[in-house]
Amino acid sequence: MKFTDKTTQAATQRTITKDGFLVVPATISKIGVFDYLATELGLKEDGIKKVARTEKSLFNDETIKSFENATLTVGHPKDGVNAKNWKQLSVGVVRNVKRVGDELTAEAWIYDEQAIKTVQEHGVEQLSCGYDCDIKPSTVQDADFEMSPMIGNHVAIVAKGRCGGSVKLADEDKTIMGKTAKILDAFLGAFGIKLSDEQKKQIEDEEKSGSEEGKEPKGEQPTEPKEKQSKPENKKEDDVEKEELEKRLKAKDAEIQQLKDAQAKRDAEVKQAAVLADAKTAFKEVNFADNATVREIQESAVVAQGIFTKDEAAKLSDEEISGAYQTAKAVVAKLADERKSLGNILLGDAEPKAAPKIDFNKTYNS
Repeated sequence: MKFTDKTTQAATQRTITKDGFLVVPATISKIGVFDYLATELGLKEDGIKKVARTEKSLFNDETIKSFENATLTVGHPKDGVNAKNWKQLSVGVVRNVKRVGDELTAEAWIYDEQAIKTVQEHGVEQLSCGYDCDIKPSTVQDADFEMSPMIGNHVAIVAKGRCGGSVKLADEDKTIMGKTAKILDAFLGAFGIKLSDEQKKQIEDEEKSGSEEGKEPKGEQPTEPKEKQSKPENKKEDDVEKEELEKRLKAKDAEIQQLKDAQAKRDAEVKQAAVLADAKTAFKEVNFADNATVREIQESAVVAQGIFTKDEAAKLSDEEISGAYQTAKAVVAKLADERKSLGNILLGDAEPKAAPKIDFNKTYNS
C-alpha cells in the first residue's frame, strides 16, 4: 500500500555548493502515532484513523537503505517515481540517511533552480516521504493500526507535513488544512500554476471564517451558566469538526486538481501546435487537420511514409508512435538529401564539355 507523510529544516543549516545546489540537513520522518484519512488506508469508510509508525517500521535496515539516494520531488507524484517519469519529476536526491534518536535524518540535495527558489524565497520547507508498507491492527496504545517496515520510493517537498514542523525540508498531512494563500501559491508555482487574485482571496476568507467559528461576540455574556459537557458530547463535536476539515480538504483538493487540469490543457495545446507546425514542414505532401491531436498528427505521418499501416499504427502506444514519427522524419530528410545529390549528378552529366583548344601555329611551326 502506498503512503505519503511529511516533515521541516532550519535555514541557518543550509549551504549552497559551488555549483549552486542547495544542501539541507533534514529530518524526513519520525516515530509516533499519526492521523490518516481512512481512504488513505484503503478502507471503505470515512473519518480519520490513528496509525503508529514504530521503530520496526522506520528504522529497519531495508527501510533506511530504500531512502538512500531516493528521488527528491516537488509534491507527491500520483503514481510515485519510476523509470518512465523520474527525469520529469526529480529536483534532487536524498543522501546520508540515518537514525538520530526517534527521527530518520538525511541530507536533501536540491539541484533544480525553481525548487531552490521555492524553498528559499517562499518558505515551502517541509519534506514528505512517499513509501510502500502494509498496515495491521495495532498493539500500540491509542492507535488503530501500525505500519510494517516502510520501503521508500521518494521524498517530496510539500507545503504542510503530517509530522509537523519537527520534520522539515521533510511527511504530507491530508487531515489538516493550514495552507495559507501564500504557501499554496508558491507550492503550485513549482508546477507552473499560479492562483488568481480571486482564488487567493477565497482561500483567505475561508481560513478567516474557519478561525472565527465558535467565537462569541465581545461583550456578550451567556444568560445561563453552561453545564460541563459530557464525554459523548465532546466526542460528537470532535467528529463534526473532523468532518468539516475533511470537507474543506476535499474542496481544496478539487480546486488544485482544476488548476492542474487547466495547466495540462494549456501544455497540450502548446505541444499540439508545435508538433503540427513540425509535421507540416517535414511532410509537405501530407494533409494534417489543424484540430488533430498530437497522436493523430504523428499517426498520419507514419502511415503516409509506409512505416506502419493505419491498423498497425492504431495498436501502438503513444511512446511507440512518437518514436515511429521521429523515424519517419529521418527517412524523409534522408530521401530529400539523396534527391538533391542525384539532381546534382544529373546536372553535372548533362553539362556540355568545352571542345579542346588546339594551337595550330604551334603545332605546324614545330
